[in-house]
Amino acid sequence: MSKMRPELGNGSHGEPCPRNGTAYLMILNAVESRRGLIAGRLEAQGEYCSIGAYFHVNPRTALPTDIIDEVAMVNDSLVNVTPFQRRQRMRCWLRWKLAQLGMPGFEKAKQP
Repeated sequence: MSKMRPELGNGSHGEPCPRNGTAYLMILNAVESRRGLIAGRLEAQGEYCSIGAYFHVNPRTALPTDIIDEVAMVNDSLVNVTPFQRRQRMRCWLRWKLAQLGMPGFEKAKQP
């Protein structure tokens, strides 16, 4: 169970579970589809955090708990920023993370 997003419950029940670079890339794609991101919870009034955005776009999938907690921790650490600024910074961090994992096309990502 995720420590940062306990409302997700206890893991998957046979759903596909992307891992490593694939998971981060799918989260990045979901983040890019939002206008802004909230902090501290999956969803509030139709707005989502990074992980909430992922599950909104990919409802019948799962994610490894360590990835959920890592991404949620970065998302929630961005305090005193607007939802749009949080989205921009998460995009930057996710691109950097993909570069660190050696994903093609992300080699030139700068450290956030």
